[in-house]
Amino acid sequence: MNKDVAVRPSKIDSDLVSTFMNSYDKYLQDFKATKLAVGNSKAIYKGAPVPYLYIPMLYDDIDLETFKYALEGIHAISRRTIELYLEKEEIRALFNFSPQLEALIRVPHHYNSTVPMGRFDIFYYGGGNFQFCELNADGASAMNEEFELSQIMMNTELIKSFDAAYRFESFELFNSWVSEVKQIYSEYLTATGRKTHDEKPLVAILDFIDKSSPLEFEVFQKAFMSEGFNCEIVDPRNLTEKEGVLYAGEHAIDIIYRRLVTKDLMDRYDEVPELIAGLLADKTCVIGSVKTQVIHTKRFFEVLYHPTLRQYLSEEMLVFVDRHVPYTRPLVKGENYKTYIENREEYIIKPIDYYASKGVCAGKDYEDKAWEALLEEKIKEDFIIQKYCPFALTENLYEDADGNVKPQLYRTITGLFTYNEKLAGIYVRAGLNAIISGLHDGYTMSTLKYTKKEK
Repeated sequence: MNKDVAVRPSKIDSDLVSTFMNSYDKYLQDFKATKLAVGNSKAIYKGAPVPYLYIPMLYDDIDLETFKYALEGIHAISRRTIELYLEKEEIRALFNFSPQLEALIRVPHHYNSTVPMGRFDIFYYGGGNFQFCELNADGASAMNEEFELSQIMMNTELIKSFDAAYRFESFELFNSWVSEVKQIYSEYLTATGRKTHDEKPLVAILDFIDKSSPLEFEVFQKAFMSEGFNCEIVDPRNLTEKEGVLYAGEHAIDIIYRRLVTKDLMDRYDEVPELIAGLLADKTCVIGSVKTQVIHTKRFFEVLYHPTLRQYLSEEMLVFVDRHVPYTRPLVKGENYKTYIENREEYIIKPIDYYASKGVCAGKDYEDKAWEALLEEKIKEDFIIQKYCPFALTENLYEDADGNVKPQLYRTITGLFTYNEKLAGIYVRAGLNAIISGLHDGYTMSTLKYTKKEK
């Protein structure tokens, strides 16, 4: 693999681009119609139609097996790390969480899955090659964005022109989650001996309303209600706690589907005393528990390279980490500091506990003196420094300011939705910059599974 770039080997991607360019006038009309369809859809990001690419990212069975292997490996390491965090003071010291956060992490969760929902981001190079970027283990989002786009993109004229040779299928991300919640809640009831408060269990989709994705929450709410649950979208400031049980209005909550990111919870800790009391009382099923913060924090990758933790990991786990997790250390003036400055293009820095790529900076985007000044500034804060992974590239189409469409290579990052520790779907972002996100002029790509039809 080239140390700077790696193009995913996929003939169907290039075939789609070639087909478009060879019948440019025909497909340009569909390109414009698709733009109108997305503009009128519920694929919304920050109140506007999501920036997207016309050609979906397509995955075959070999790709999906690679993703399942990636999730199995990182989930095993995550479970082991959380076990060690709960058992050993020396491991807890590596994370340096506040006493308030540690108390919430130590509350039992009473079901089998340690991380019931997440979106684990990787750089995917094809051929079984991948590197983890980060783990979004609480508040995972963008399901509605992905679903809406895929419904549109799998019906473009370009994709339909391949129907004779291939079968295309989108990922279902809502009712599949409700099915996993049913399983998790059943495990919870068996473990605790508790019962549902009313005939239908009440699910509270929990997040600060000013931070949330209301449109996506409403889709989840409909999915829960269609499967026999009562469901409310609840701001944590509006919860009440009675004898340890959490309530939404007059109704006892049976299940909290936590979309509330731990950082937001801890930043506004004093605003939600009833929620904190209810969490510590451990009388409500919380999917997922606050212990997901152990792997959600960007310090997790740093800890995976710390000898104190590594002595407790199996040889198989260590091989997996060294092969698939980029080398990560705290940003401090240690023996490697000069290397970070002199080899800026090989490194990226990240704040420990922000999200949506806030505060992430790549050495490739800076001149030498500016990079050194940035490190001198951020060394005073809580940052990690990480080996910059090779670009994962794919070919797609780009529309310039004059409306002309042409082939373009994009850098991509692949998000693996994991429900109850199993692959549920995929969310791909693409861009032309060193950092790929909505904050850095990124695009969303729809994702489809494909299989070749037998003749």
